[in-house]
Amino acid sequence: MECDLRERTQDIVSDILEAAGYDVECTDESFDLSAIGDDDSYIVLISDDEDEIRRFDGRTFRLRRGDESEVCGKIVVTFRRVSGLSSMLWGREDIARFAGQAALARIFGHRMALEATASPTITVEGRGTRGAAPMSRGGIPILHLPIQITDNNAQIIAGKRGTVRCRFVPYWCYHCTSTGSETVGNHRVSFEADISGGLNAINGSTMEMQLSDATDIPMPEDAGVLTPKTTKEKASASLLNEMIETLTQRVRIKREEGDTVYYQVETLKPDPANITIDLNLVYVPVWEIESRDKIVEVNAFTGEILAMPMDEGVEIF
Repeated sequence: MECDLRERTQDIVSDILEAAGYDVECTDESFDLSAIGDDDSYIVLISDDEDEIRRFDGRTFRLRRGDESEVCGKIVVTFRRVSGLSSMLWGREDIARFAGQAALARIFGHRMALEATASPTITVEGRGTRGAAPMSRGGIPILHLPIQITDNNAQIIAGKRGTVRCRFVPYWCYHCTSTGSETVGNHRVSFEADISGGLNAINGSTMEMQLSDATDIPMPEDAGVLTPKTTKEKASASLLNEMIETLTQRVRIKREEGDTVYYQVETLKPDPANITIDLNLVYVPVWEIESRDKIVEVNAFTGEILAMPMDEGVEIF
């Protein structure tokens, strides 16, 4: 993170914490701010450096009050994606929300209730730096994408208010590679390719996905987990056919015999033996918002409104 950006962020975060009743000090230590309140305290790191974030997340900070010692809470302010952390995490949208609440607190002369707006989370915000929802420790340990959109923000995105449910939809997270080439005449066609993504195991829709985005931390206990309909074998066969179709090329070859010019069209396809497909079942969190007139589904990882229903005719366990 650039120095100017870090300093500006430091000023805003300091204002937010002061509005929440904390005594805030800037430091020259391995963190940016310390915030001491009446009943608790926080240490704040502002950084986009993953190594620095992980070192900070792995440390324990203590505050001594008289003869008693207490563990300080940790806040990481970052505008990039990092997974597997335990600190409280603030991103772009969180800062905007907290700054607005801090301004209102000053206008009306009351203390901002920080504990009511920020929750310990598991991941730093991803694309768009959206806020994350807390994960229950007693949930189901299944490989899934983390929740990066809160239920409240999902309703804002959907433009609807109503009953909100969280469901985890099965996807086949794929990594397809192809090698080899073929030469016809003077034409050399390469079949080199490296493609990753997610194939919905219920309705066949696709989304951008990397296996490195997934985590196996517990899901919220009250979330629904949908049963996949597409088997691994069917998904693999479908992706193989799609890879072959995508990489197939038509080449026009020119030949001359005397005064006659011939054009021949050759269709070149990759050898299926040169295509490798790796599949892992990864569950994607979806907020289902049921208002009085319709149901809207929002991807809780990307914030995208889903055009195709996720759970038609599936079993939820």
